[in-house]
Amino acid sequence: WAAEFAASPAYAQYVLGQKQRPAPEANGLDLPPTPPPQRRGGFKQMTTLTRRYVRVISADRGYLLFMGLLPIILGALIHFVGSSAGLTGPPHSNQNAEELLLMLTICACLSGAASSVRELVKERTIYVRERAAGLSSGAYLFSKLIVLGVISIVQSALLVLIGLFGQKMPPKGAFLGIPLLEILIGIAVLSLASMCLGLLVSALVSTSEKAMPFLVLLTMAQVILSGGVVSLVGKAGLQQLAYIAPSRWGFGAVASTVNLNIIGVVAPGSSDPLWAQSSGNWLHDMGLLIALGVVFTLLAWLRMRRLGPRRRKA
Repeated sequence: WAAEFAASPAYAQYVLGQKQRPAPEANGLDLPPTPPPQRRGGFKQMTTLTRRYVRVISADRGYLLFMGLLPIILGALIHFVGSSAGLTGPPHSNQNAEELLLMLTICACLSGAASSVRELVKERTIYVRERAAGLSSGAYLFSKLIVLGVISIVQSALLVLIGLFGQKMPPKGAFLGIPLLEILIGIAVLSLASMCLGLLVSALVSTSEKAMPFLVLLTMAQVILSGGVVSLVGKAGLQQLAYIAPSRWGFGAVASTVNLNIIGVVAPGSSDPLWAQSSGNWLHDMGLLIALGVVFTLLAWLRMRRLGPRRRKA
């Protein structure tokens, strides 16, 4: 486009012709040259984009209704799965605890990824055009992270509070000492990491229609790689693949909070070291969830940097 414009008559008339004209004078005095327009800094761009994104979401009542009802419906379903034992009980007696925690984990993965998997690709044309005008890819991505991060945290809080309402809690947690707070933080961080994974997928695909099958694929993969459906202990390949699945560390964190190896009905040889109740396990899981979120975000940013007017079909 730039080459075509440079070879056009309009360029010769309005660009080269303007350069050849003498500088204007007023009363015999040369006017100071007009300073070039300054590009807005990344922080100002981010605040402007964040406000714009909030207004766009606020105007979409269907999206707001879906995002509001999703954690309420999922939380209600989880609540009815619970039993009188809740997340406590004598050793190796609570068969329901693993199912309850697994549903919390998978719902957090689903809601986090669902909120973001289309958010970059659906604005691809606008983004490419604004990149040509000087838009910072980092400011654009961070505006999405801020708004979607708040949505993910609110959804996680509703999911946990509704799902675990009235459920018995263990007497202590793994790190903070308050089991419900530990589970809420673990599910919130898991939802944020899944949201970052959804943004990465949205940055990689070329159309919104292609993003939705990936949402189903990622959700099903995280069900398997969480370690709650299929034991990953001693399974070479599958155990290593689970390192990049947020559900593996999110489920490990909440299982560590309730000491699932002790209260749950675990088959001989299937006890997972991540499920042991210890502050080291919980902090390790939280750290890896945060690290995965950072890696997913960095990869999405690198992809968004490559997108521009000359790569609009990429």
